[in-house]
Amino acid sequence: MPDNTTYTQEKDRIAIGSVDIYVTEWTGTAISDIPEDATLEVDANLIGRTKDGAEFEYQTTWFSVKSDDGKASRNELVEDNGYMSFGLITWNGDTLTKLISTASATVSGTGASAKRKTKIGGVCNDNGKTYLFRAVHKDKKKGDVRYTMIGKNVNGFAASYRNGQATTITPRIQAEPFSDGSLLIKDEENIDAGA
Repeated sequence: MPDNTTYTQEKDRIAIGSVDIYVTEWTGTAISDIPEDATLEVDANLIGRTKDGAEFEYQTTWFSVKSDDGKASRNELVEDNGYMSFGLITWNGDTLTKLISTASATVSGTGASAKRKTKIGGVCNDNGKTYLFRAVHKDKKKGDVRYTMIGKNVNGFAASYRNGQATTITPRIQAEPFSDGSLLIKDEENIDAGA
């Protein structure tokens, strides 16, 4: 068992900055099916540049019962959910196909005359796909932090084009469980676990 001085570096760790978000279609079931960092964290899987960072949530619902006299009680966990939200400042129709289950994109033409058409909506157009999401907070001094989850965007799509403002979309990914029931995975580097 490590002594109290072992985790000094961790206690002094303050996360500063944003994250990069990587997305790829998911067909696995287990945590062991997640690709290696070097395979997953490539430009082809970078969904866009983030604006205003990202947020990770884990929520629980409990069933609670207490006797009339208050001398006996029981709490039981009945539901849990995990979420990842982030703002994207660089995005296009191809990005939307990874975030909207009813979106599809086609490209016509070549070079400067190329055009992308993205169709969005229609319950009958749900592609049924699940995606693996990886958020990487890069920190050269304290070590990188990664959050990984599988799921789908449950926030829909809204884009506001306003004078003098960036157009940012904000997906909210709801976690689906890995085969062991886990919803979110957090990996941290430079952990001094002691002897």
